[in-house]
Amino acid sequence: MKVLITREKEESISFAKKLNDLGIEAVIFPTIKTIPIDFPLETVSKYDIFIFPSKKAVKYFFSKVEPIFLKDKEIIAVGEKTKKALEEYSIKNIILPETYSSEGVLKLILENLEEYKDKKILIPRVKKGIDLLPKELKGKVREISVLPVYETVLNIPDNLEEVKELFEKKEIDISVFTSPSTFKNFLKIFSEKGKEYLKDTCIAVIGTTTAKAVKEEGLDICLIPEKFTVDKIINKIKEQLS
Repeated sequence: MKVLITREKEESISFAKKLNDLGIEAVIFPTIKTIPIDFPLETVSKYDIFIFPSKKAVKYFFSKVEPIFLKDKEIIAVGEKTKKALEEYSIKNIILPETYSSEGVLKLILENLEEYKDKKILIPRVKKGIDLLPKELKGKVREISVLPVYETVLNIPDNLEEVKELFEKKEIDISVFTSPSTFKNFLKIFSEKGKEYLKDTCIAVIGTTTAKAVKEEGLDICLIPEKFTVDKIINKIKEQLS
């Protein structure tokens, strides 16, 4: 079995190792890369609660902000990996939603609205991100804002021709997309051939937002984990071996 991984290179390596340990051949094909966005430090000082949607948001936020600044702040991490990334900066008392997604965070806040309604909330995130929380919480909490700390841009992988040949020979069994941008950039890279290639593979996605992007292009989802983590999607891929 060959599995195509489209997430950023440094994250793809650990993903690929876990697949290789199971005897599954991983093909790393990073369709995205991230770059930092500068932001003024004074804009973050007035907020009470910080919501981190990803490890990347943590990395780029703390490239400018000293961790001690968040010592007495309330922190919400969207998932376990993001929580772990925060803990590496000695951030403690991190809240996790029941479901690791923006929907899960929204549910958490709405169910505890009495606690949150007078708070100022900041979401350090990618430049083009999910607007569910700002949209749904506007007017329900004192203030909610997003702070772009990085952006995702198109990456043309070095192994483009090799991967193209694999698709032409129908040797890619599963194509994994971990964000809408990994999927959309795949289509940009392969142009009109992209959808054709994917129709011959099992499309695996890590969450509902990515699934929506895939379905909007008229393609079907083959695998989606109940819990939106890489380990859970690997478990789904393992099931394909049996």
